[in-house]
Amino acid sequence: MPDSPEPPGSHEPVSRTPAPRTPCAEPAAAPPAAPGPDRVELRVHGVSGGQAEELLDVEPAMRVGGDRLAGFFRWRRERDTETVPGVRREIFAWGNLTSGSSSRAFWLLLLPFMMVNVAYWMRPGRMDRDQTGVRRAASTVYGAGVRLLALSLTALITLAAAGVGMDLVGWQCAGQGQECVQARPWLAFLASASSPLSVPGWGLVVGAVLPAAVVAVLWRLSRRTAADYEVVTGPVPPEHTEDAPLSHPDFWRNSEIMARLRSAHIAVAVGTVAVLLLVPPLRYDLSARGGDALTDPGAWWFGLVLAVLLGAVAATSTASVLVPGADPRWNARADRFCRILRDAMLVLVAVVAVYTVWPRPGWEASGRLPGSGTVLNSLFAAQGALVLVLLVAALVLFSVDRPHARTAMRGLAGPSTAALGALLGGGFSAALVYQGALWLSGCGSVSAPETDCLALSPPTAYSWLQLAFAFEAVIVLVVVAVLALRLRGAVRAELPEVTSLYSRSVRDRRTWEIARARAAGQMTEVLPKVLGALLLPVVPLMGLALYSTLTGNLVAAPVDAPTVVAGEFRGVAQSALDLLVGVGSILGGACLVALVWIGRSAYRDRPTRQAVGAVWDVGTFWPRVAHPLAPPSYAERAVPQLAARVAWMARKGTAVVLSGHSQGSVLAAATVWQLPRDCRGRISLVTHGSPLDRLYARYFPAYFGPASFSDLTGRVSAWRNLWRVTDAIAGPVRRMGPEGRGEAVVEQAEPLPDPRCYDAPPGEARRPEVLGHSYYTSDPAYAQALCEVMPTPPGAGSG
Repeated sequence: MPDSPEPPGSHEPVSRTPAPRTPCAEPAAAPPAAPGPDRVELRVHGVSGGQAEELLDVEPAMRVGGDRLAGFFRWRRERDTETVPGVRREIFAWGNLTSGSSSRAFWLLLLPFMMVNVAYWMRPGRMDRDQTGVRRAASTVYGAGVRLLALSLTALITLAAAGVGMDLVGWQCAGQGQECVQARPWLAFLASASSPLSVPGWGLVVGAVLPAAVVAVLWRLSRRTAADYEVVTGPVPPEHTEDAPLSHPDFWRNSEIMARLRSAHIAVAVGTVAVLLLVPPLRYDLSARGGDALTDPGAWWFGLVLAVLLGAVAATSTASVLVPGADPRWNARADRFCRILRDAMLVLVAVVAVYTVWPRPGWEASGRLPGSGTVLNSLFAAQGALVLVLLVAALVLFSVDRPHARTAMRGLAGPSTAALGALLGGGFSAALVYQGALWLSGCGSVSAPETDCLALSPPTAYSWLQLAFAFEAVIVLVVVAVLALRLRGAVRAELPEVTSLYSRSVRDRRTWEIARARAAGQMTEVLPKVLGALLLPVVPLMGLALYSTLTGNLVAAPVDAPTVVAGEFRGVAQSALDLLVGVGSILGGACLVALVWIGRSAYRDRPTRQAVGAVWDVGTFWPRVAHPLAPPSYAERAVPQLAARVAWMARKGTAVVLSGHSQGSVLAAATVWQLPRDCRGRISLVTHGSPLDRLYARYFPAYFGPASFSDLTGRVSAWRNLWRVTDAIAGPVRRMGPEGRGEAVVEQAEPLPDPRCYDAPPGEARRPEVLGHSYYTSDPAYAQALCEVMPTPPGAGSG
């Protein structure tokens, strides 16, 4: 059945109303498949798929009536395991790539890394290789900006670990001596005057164990997952076209680029620890008068040499992330060079540690760790500048490259996601350091320590992020309230449609349930506005900072957020700021506790582990080309594995129907783009509950859209797309119309009815539930679509 194109130039929305429903009846039997060679229905499940037996429907018993709570079962017959008679079924189960291991639940802590990596792929422009002029410059700046922002997040999490280990424990607590021992006896080995480790140098080195351990864990995790997800290159490359960037032969082979990025990130993270180790002793040496040879004014040059070397290696490592991927030989050389930089940084941090612990008579720790506040403030300033650069680059790309009209947020979804990831990373860091300070000190508040507790002072730049947490909480509450009101209005707007569709009274509760499900299916459209609202905390923060600067209350040294404006905002306003910072601290701690609880629950409970894995199923589809320490991309393993299997079957003469549900439909489409040319005409596609158009085309316009979907249509013998109005994820898939004019909709253009009938079907005592995003393969339309798209292998009679 050919696709029904819209008139040229038409952009009218697809009808959301199926044909009027008739009373429930027995579903029509699936038509038999045409005789011929082997035929396979290869299903690819969506997020957090179940066990293979469940997905294949091969359990000995099958339900023939009732529901999941109480039903009727019979022994399964062979024909019950086939959607279409004569077509065998296979399932590609990829859920263990994201939710199989219990330890992967703790990847929640890497959410900021993942968001910045996803932002790299959200650029609003085409990925042509012949880009020139402004397009090429804007595309280069966008990619470089995201990679630098990703690098800053690695430094930020290292600074957070160092803020606890080196600043709070190794410097401030150890520097208070007996007070630290009384508050935390287990730190006597650092703070007791009788301990050989009580000098500032050894305290810093011992404290550096925590950030070093964080870096080592991230390094090890990235290397191990890279090995687990590695695949071999197929003998026949796919046919690459400009309209389908995912058809590039090396798109899912990212190991060499990721390896050099990983080396650069590890070098910068280790360099951050080295700087915090070097600044305090160097500062003392520069101000020392007399002493041994090292602290003599004529010997401070050794520390300066180390500082210069650290700066050179760190700057070169930073610059290395800006080098785009090129041919394999270039990547191999770049990888070796980045490894040398990483190893050089490891040697330097060892030398710096020796320099730090060298005896310095009279050196004492007091106040905050020297250099930590400056490094943190500089990092936040750099992140703000990078976000602005991304905004400008995205606006230029959107204006000159003109992606399709449904691009989300006019091309600003990528910078918004990157900014939100940076804000979230800063919030996590602030929560870690502030809660660490509260726990170590035993005080009720960091800003107002009690007389009987240990006074610890974390870097005050974090107080602004605590304020952001409080603003974020207020905005989330407002967003939830607005969404609830919007949903209520949408339900009432759907009531006339439901009453007309099912010819039933508006007073029936069933009518309201269906209307509510249809209204909930539309809520995905407000996602850009929600994303924009979540970035609003930046506005009041910038306003406070600007006011403080203009009034002269902002000094060069970091100061507490409430103190910044204390000269003008007295009374209620000052109390409100203090309250917001306190609330932000509590919320940050609650977020960390919630993450730990979710991680522990996932370790013990498989359903919770699968639910956590579902987050990564959506967010880790893309390769790690911006942040190499983010959770791994399951598609780097799944797509080549699927393509190899499908190509092997097609070359044996097997007719293959790729059937993808939800995220599985994205994997299925990516698989088709990776198939060699000789597989054309032997593969067809059925997508159901697919986010290809509704989410991917809108938020990743450089890789998905009408042009790429037209290219995909040309690579398969037929394509059917099933969706429901009640499905918040799926929708119609639009491709280019005939001769590139206007747009056409991939069949099926009309939504499936949901529910199939208003009343209970024959032999049942309950009305059918609204299915929404689930159970597409149980709908009679699925078997019909499978018959319509079944390709005829060479040498077989026409079906």
